[in-house]
Amino acid sequence: MGGFFYDETNRDKLIVLYCIKSLDIEMTRDQLADFCVEYDLIPYFDLQTTIGELEESGLLAAVPKAFGQAYMLTAEGEQVLEMFQERIPQSRRDMLDFCANRSRDKILLDTQYSARAREACDGGYTVTLKSMESNRNVLAIEILMPDTSTANSAIRRWRESSVDIYKYLMNTLTAPRSEDKKDKQE
Repeated sequence: MGGFFYDETNRDKLIVLYCIKSLDIEMTRDQLADFCVEYDLIPYFDLQTTIGELEESGLLAAVPKAFGQAYMLTAEGEQVLEMFQERIPQSRRDMLDFCANRSRDKILLDTQYSARAREACDGGYTVTLKSMESNRNVLAIEILMPDTSTANSAIRRWRESSVDIYKYLMNTLTAPRSEDKKDKQE
C-alpha cells in the first residue's frame, strides 16, 4: 500500500481526514483514537501526532462541545481530502466506510451519554454522568465515589445502561404518585 502515498505521514493524514468525513459525526480525540486503534488504521502515538499536525495546518478543527472538544474537518481539510482521497485505494476507502457505518451509532451514543471521573481534592473520585441532546445537557449527575474501582464501575455501568437509567429516572421523576392522584380526586 505504501506505493500509493508519498510517505506514511501523508497516508495517515489522509486516512484521518477520510475517517472523520466518513463517520460524519462530531467526535472527541479519544473517540477518534479508539476508532483508529480498534480497526488497526494508525498506531496510537502516530495518530496523536497526525491530529496535532492536521490542527496546526488548519485542516482539522477542535470545537468545544458539551461532551468535550469535537474534531471536524475545516473547509480547507475538505478540499484537501477531495483532491487527494483517490490516493487511498478504493478497497481501503470501502473498508473505512464499512467501519464508520459499523461504529457511528456507538460513537454517537457515547457523545450523548458521557461519563468521566476526576480525583476529588478531599479524597475519593467525582464521577460525572451526562445525557445530552443537541449539545445541551438534559441530565447531569455528579456522584462522589470512595475509590477508583467504584468510580470505574459506575462509569462502566453508565456506558452499558445509560439509556435504561435515563428512562428509569425520567419515569420515576415524572410518574404521578398515589398522593398526587388522591389530591386530584378531592
